[in-house]
Amino acid sequence: MTPGQAVAAGRGLTSLSAEQFRIVEAVDAQVLEWAARIGAPAERHAELLTVEDLSRIDYFDSFPQLAHRVTPWLDEPAEDELVLTSAACYGAYFSRLGSTVGDRTLLTVRQTCRRREVEYTPLRRQREFQMREVVMIGSQAEVQAFLDEGRAAISAIAASLGATGEFLVAADPFFRKNDQRLLHQKLFPTKQEFTDASGLAIASVNSHRNFFGERCDITLADGTHAFTGCVAFGLERWVDTLTRSSHESA
Repeated sequence: MTPGQAVAAGRGLTSLSAEQFRIVEAVDAQVLEWAARIGAPAERHAELLTVEDLSRIDYFDSFPQLAHRVTPWLDEPAEDELVLTSAACYGAYFSRLGSTVGDRTLLTVRQTCRRREVEYTPLRRQREFQMREVVMIGSQAEVQAFLDEGRAAISAIAASLGATGEFLVAADPFFRKNDQRLLHQKLFPTKQEFTDASGLAIASVNSHRNFFGERCDITLADGTHAFTGCVAFGLERWVDTLTRSSHESA
């Protein structure tokens, strides 16, 4: 393995060199610095999720192609139906089922995520990858202010590391066709991806409105369902972007 080269182990699995892992940690350190400045403590959540929890957020209607279901190796019935997480923030919501939170509840989490894809490219699109997220659960106004700050944080982190890109509108199919929030998503984009010159999205700003608040019954002190938003960083993708940027400037 030469410096800056990812070695594919097959089927979307990739090993990182020491230099690549150094880049991952450098990016993550910058995100953690921002998280600390805004008061977002680190949490750790299980990477195995129950089918029951994922069903409450319509996961299998929205993202059936991504799921990795866990089955026992031996021919024995599983005690629970479990799925490997495909996003870092899910545990933050499921761990707060039926709870009341403040208007500004912040946290950060780094998870190994797994997604089934049609095709895989080392660093750019993998079956298994690391995601760092900074999450806000709270009032609509606080979440919107957090997401605005998240955009600025992504741009600042990219600039400090020598990466360039632009924010492009994207969408996640969480909302059903008859859900009023789907129309709102079309009128007021809820997902913006920071995309480099090659078209690779290396970070994103995501507004879920009150979707997770309703489905997980997370409420504010006034009894209304909480809004949520997250700022996500695909760490291996930053390796790809920064490595190419370094080669181009050499």
